Amino acid sequence: MLRRLSEQDHYQVLEVSYDASSDEIQSAFETARDIYSHEALVSSSILSDRERRRTFHRISEAYQTLIAEESRRLYDKRLGVSGVRATRTLLSTTALNVEPPTPPDDVAPPEQDAADHVEASEQAPVSVSERLTRESPLQLQPTEEATGAFLRAARQAMGLELATISKETKIGRSMLEYIETERLDRLPAAVYLRNFTRQFAHCLGLDEEQVSTTYLARIRRLQG
Repeated sequence: MLRRLSEQDHYQVLEVSYDASSDEIQSAFETARDIYSHEALVSSSILSDRERRRTFHRISEAYQTLIAEESRRLYDKRLGVSGVRATRTLLSTTALNVEPPTPPDDVAPPEQDAADHVEASEQAPVSVSERLTRESPLQLQPTEEATGAFLRAARQAMGLELATISKETKIGRSMLEYIETERLDRLPAAVYLRNFTRQFAHCLGLDEEQVSTTYLARIRRLQG
């Protein structure tokens, strides 16, 4: 990195392209964390503890902004690169000789940013009616807590793949795997984990508040 971290945008900090997928951002963060976290030995000989803390804080800030779809969309708009992912989608459909979908006028008027068009196209999850009626046959009892194993069992009971959940929530597949396997060394800060587990529960037709609250309490207990 030739430029100072303070002069780089989030994509440059993580060394990913502006059209990087969620999995690519997740992988880049994990690589950077292995190098710059306080437990890493790789950078201990070339950076002081203060420099490593400052660098890792900047890396974490970039990751937390880009891994969530809404905060990334707003950041892209502020950065002026909101059309990059739209361009990649249009190129992909052109290469396949497929006409890109034309959104209804009342949903996506022509003057909207290109990013808004691609969001509607990329998300294209199951229909609203299907999501509203979806409910896992496995449900938590009022006194039970959500575990990673329970979320995996509830998902499998519905015949859903992690890729499907990832597409609907825009949460990286790797992160969903970390939630199911309770990877304490890979899970994000509580404020992000709360949002991720709520979205996970919503896709499975589970009680979002119960799942997120009890799962976070369990993770804190395990970490303690």
